[in-house]
Amino acid sequence: MSLSSSISNALSGLNVTSRSAQLVSSNLANALNENYSRQEIEISGTRTGGVAVTGVNRFVDAALLSDKRLAQSEFGLASQQSSIAEAIVLAIGTPDDSSSIGAHLERLDAALQYLESDPSSEIRLLETTSSASALADRLKSAQGDIQTQRLDADRQIGLEIRTLNTNLQNIVALNEQIVAANVNSRDANALMDERQMLIDQVSEIVPVREMARDRGAVSLVSSNGMMLIDDGAVSFDFTTSNQILPHMTLENGMLGSLQLKGDTVDLSSDAGPLSGGRLQALFEVRDETAPNAQEGLDAFALDLATRFHDLNGDMSTVANAPGLFTDNGSRVDSSDQIGLAGRLQLNAKVDPEQGGELWRLRGGMDATTEPAAGYTSFISDMIASLADQSSAGGSLFDHSASMISIASQEASDAAQSTSFASSRFEQLNLMQLENGVDTDTELQKLLSIETNYAANAKVIQTIDQMLSTIMGIN
Repeated sequence: MSLSSSISNALSGLNVTSRSAQLVSSNLANALNENYSRQEIEISGTRTGGVAVTGVNRFVDAALLSDKRLAQSEFGLASQQSSIAEAIVLAIGTPDDSSSIGAHLERLDAALQYLESDPSSEIRLLETTSSASALADRLKSAQGDIQTQRLDADRQIGLEIRTLNTNLQNIVALNEQIVAANVNSRDANALMDERQMLIDQVSEIVPVREMARDRGAVSLVSSNGMMLIDDGAVSFDFTTSNQILPHMTLENGMLGSLQLKGDTVDLSSDAGPLSGGRLQALFEVRDETAPNAQEGLDAFALDLATRFHDLNGDMSTVANAPGLFTDNGSRVDSSDQIGLAGRLQLNAKVDPEQGGELWRLRGGMDATTEPAAGYTSFISDMIASLADQSSAGGSLFDHSASMISIASQEASDAAQSTSFASSRFEQLNLMQLENGVDTDTELQKLLSIETNYAANAKVIQTIDQMLSTIMGIN
């Protein structure tokens, strides 16, 4: 081997070790970066006897990454469902909550029984009207909380759609840059890491599968078959609402739907093209879960109000008049139940602050003359109506307990599903991280690189000494 060949071989070795050191340095610097994929240099021999870098391998377990993304979507769906279930429990109140709907009902019953023992007591009359008014206000507050959850979900849908559209467009742009880098033999690994991070973010919103294309490009398709990225990216449209009231639904056109090129994208079932992630859960909150909770609340309000209609002890002479509770001043009617919980209020005719008379609690809402101080028939009827078991749901106390029990059970089930989804996602994420950078291994590589660098440098140094010796011979 000639001296020039030896120098060439040693220089190629120095170039390879320098590039190897750069990769090890990059790996170590990104050891804690979950979006970074470990890189290793690929080396081959040359015809002249030296070595050259033929590529840089990016280590990604595609099957594991796909499973992790699907688990991430399931976790996003489950956690959002658990969040709304907990919010509904808080809106209604738990059995041990002194401010719950059930607790307010118990206080109204206790006030009526206290009043029955001394119906002429103005303090007890005031306490009863106060308890009834507080119960109506608590129902209105619960409705407000539920509708706030719907409005928040609607606004979050708008944010998620903007994020989804932006990420899809950015992935297309990165596809183009990666293809260009591969065509021109440039390193595209950093671009691929960036693209992987964006696809991970997309998978939180909707579950996706990644399909390889030529020269490092990828396509994205939802788990239920909708193509999101091929040559270009799809773009979704959604219009948020400024306010949401109980009667506003997707079916009656008063709430926005997800649109793609003018067509509605269905997310109402698990078979929907974009179902399975956080986006589906947000639509469920707005269009199913919260409206169902509102329906239950309205049913309770209707049951409460109608129990005070047309009682036998009522001395009123007005037919079909409102009872203790009204629908914004009118008699509560089952045909207008939607949103009743927010409209229910104490009958103004027993509220002194609205010009009413407290004594009507003894005689009836439309009584024209004050009954005797000891008249208790009407009060007894109101007490009995709360405990009446004749309705399908039993007493009003049973209705309240059932409403709270159902909400609590749904919250418990949702929390259990979230726990399972979280465990699965964390396990798969941990498995992916285990395929990442091992700092001990990288440090061992540095020692090997140092040895190789020193050996090649020694060759050049020795040749330099040889040439100096030759040049010094006379």
